[in-house]
Amino acid sequence: MKRILLLIAAIVAFFAVDAKPKADVELDLRIGTYNVWAHYARAGLVRKGKADASRSWEKSREAVADLIVKLDCDFIGMQEVSDVCRDDLAKLVKKAGGKKYKLWWVNTYPENHRRKVGNAVFYDKRKFKLSEQNIYYFSPTPEVMSKGWDCKRYYRAALTTVVTHKKTGKQFFFIATHGPLAKQAKVEAGRLLVEFDKKYNTAQLPTIVVGDMNARPGDGFHTNMLQHFEDCFLVAEQKCGTVGTFNSASGTDKNFSLPHRRIDHIYVHSTDKGKIAVKSYKVNRDKYEVDGKKNYPADHNPVVVDLKLK
Repeated sequence: MKRILLLIAAIVAFFAVDAKPKADVELDLRIGTYNVWAHYARAGLVRKGKADASRSWEKSREAVADLIVKLDCDFIGMQEVSDVCRDDLAKLVKKAGGKKYKLWWVNTYPENHRRKVGNAVFYDKRKFKLSEQNIYYFSPTPEVMSKGWDCKRYYRAALTTVVTHKKTGKQFFFIATHGPLAKQAKVEAGRLLVEFDKKYNTAQLPTIVVGDMNARPGDGFHTNMLQHFEDCFLVAEQKCGTVGTFNSASGTDKNFSLPHRRIDHIYVHSTDKGKIAVKSYKVNRDKYEVDGKKNYPADHNPVVVDLKLK
């Protein structure tokens, strides 16, 4: 009996030494951002002759869904997701093979507004769970549905949540947003995103921010953001040659070589509770044939980064 007990004790000691605590396990993450181009925005441009009819939502929605699945992100933040886009994508992404995804959608406009459109996130529900889900607006009163400064037309906001990896228990703070177009509001949005992380990320977890920021490199938005966050494009170990992310209603390829067309961004911030290394950065440029014409599924192209959370 004594020998058996000693053998058991030795086995336990062996595994105790070799076992790596879950909190110390490195976590690989694929994160994306994609402005899917709302159905009503497409329709208006098609009607005015500024976009080809093949780029309408009805003709492009299956391509958008297929591309989302093909990107294979753990999290992909999306902008211009109208209620029509939401309902279509919820069905079509699953049909295209994305059964692992769960959709979190928030209408950023008042319920009685003619527009029903907002921010959304597809995430891998098998691996992750969300908690503390909130929305904050780019205005002097972020916790109230509101417009800010010189932004008179659009309600622009940020979704925030604490993400927990089910297997390891590792956590990070995730922000998905759509930045304002107006000049002052854009600068203030950069300041507010830093403030949101400091104020609402109460556990001081590592942070990932994604979105169509409507902000060019070097402007006031980026100046504010870089005081706290790292721009994945700048720090990635590997990056694609493509710079621009906005191909426009005309789908012009030359836009990809223009730095000022890089308006969709992913930022990270490390803390003592987790260091984020940016392994790669890519702008997807897949085209789909619709009505005999090869187009990008939306007027923006997805940005995808591979991260390692240590």
